[in-house]
Amino acid sequence: MNRQSDFNAAAQDYHSAQVDISESLVERVMSWWRGLSPQRAAEGSSAVVREYQALVSQSRSRSYAEGVKYHNAAREAANGKPAPESVWDNRDLAAESGKAKTSYYVHTAPLRKELQRGRLDDPEFIKALDDVMQSAGRNLALDAGRLAESGGRDALAEARENDAEVIGWYRKTDADPCGFCAMIASRGAAYSDYMEPDQFHSGCHCQTLPLFRGIEIPAEDAAKRDEYLARWNATDGSGADQVRNFQREFNAERKARRDGQ
Repeated sequence: MNRQSDFNAAAQDYHSAQVDISESLVERVMSWWRGLSPQRAAEGSSAVVREYQALVSQSRSRSYAEGVKYHNAAREAANGKPAPESVWDNRDLAAESGKAKTSYYVHTAPLRKELQRGRLDDPEFIKALDDVMQSAGRNLALDAGRLAESGGRDALAEARENDAEVIGWYRKTDADPCGFCAMIASRGAAYSDYMEPDQFHSGCHCQTLPLFRGIEIPAEDAAKRDEYLARWNATDGSGADQVRNFQREFNAERKARRDGQ
C-alpha cells in the first residue's frame, strides 16, 4: 500500500470505529432505560444519573483513544511519524461528566412534566406515559451516542490546534448527512464564518478529519465534496441567506427520502 492508501484506510477504520462505539452505546442505554420505571427515571436520583454517566464515560474514553490512534495513523501515513503526546490536552473529566448529567435532565424533562399531568390508575394516561417514556429514552440514548463520539472528535480537535503538521481538515460525512454537514463537506478544506467544523447533532456520524502535506482527501470523500459543492453553487442567495436556503432544501429532500422508505 502507498501513503495515500494507508491514509484512506485509516480514515475509514476510524469512521467505522466511531459509528460502532456510538451505536453500541445507544443500544446499551436503551436496554438500561427499559429497566427503569417512569417514576424512577423522572426522579433522576444521583444513583441513576451516575449509572448513565458511567455508560457515557466508558464509550467516550474508547472514542477518545480511537481519535488519538487515528490521528497518529494518518500522520504516519503522511510523514512516517506519530504525533508527540503533548499534542493532546488533559481531558476535563469533570466537564464531561457534567455534560452527561445535563443530557440526562434535559431529555427526561418531558417525562417529569407528563407524570404531573395525570393519574397512574387511568389506563389512557398510562398509555400516554409509556409513549413519553419511550421517546425520552430514545432521545437520551441518541444524545449519549453523540457524547460518546465527542471523545474522538475532541482528540482530533486538540490535534488540529496543537500539531503543526496538520495543514487543514475536511468533513467526512456519513451515508445520510444533514444539510449542515453536507454544506461543511462542500468546502473541502476551506471554511467560513458560517461553518463550525466541530458542530454535530445527535445521530450524526460525520467527522472532521485532518489533512497533511502530500496527502489528498480520499476519493470517495472528494466525490461527495464535489456533489455538495455543485448543489451549493446552484443554491439561491448569498452569505447567510444561501446557508439557510441550502440547508432547508437539502433537509427537505432528506426528510422526503426517509419518509418514503
